[in-house]
Amino acid sequence: MPTTTPAPPTDPHTGTATTVRTLLLRYAATLLALLTALLALEVGWVLLGAGSWPAAAAAVTGWALGTAACLRRCGWSAGAVAATGGAPAAVLAVPAALGWLSPAGLVLWGPVSTLLAAALLLSTRPPTPAAPSARPPRPRSPR
Repeated sequence: MPTTTPAPPTDPHTGTATTVRTLLLRYAATLLALLTALLALEVGWVLLGAGSWPAAAAAVTGWALGTAACLRRCGWSAGAVAATGGAPAAVLAVPAALGWLSPAGLVLWGPVSTLLAAALLLSTRPPTPAAPSARPPRPRSPR
């Protein structure tokens, strides 16, 4: 007697394809937001003609704070945000200390390496879909 496997769920909102699609959309949205900010930073850096170390430090610090806020808003844990910002800082500290990195190079490679770190971290730990609220929604007051 052959055994049959249960049929897949018929509700399109509970299927595996929907879960995968949601994960891919969240992945793309997170990286697209970071990529857009990166392009704005690079274009702004070129248009302003900034080239000093204080300006580069301010730009990269602003980038790091903005990235951390964006990733926390996307639901990332504090440890993941720290790893995404800390790894590029550690990697770029040595070339900067040895004089191998210009201010423009810092503004380019700091944000690019943060974006790459975020993409790598997303690929190893994909974002989880938002959990449904434990409380039922509050009824609306009649107007």
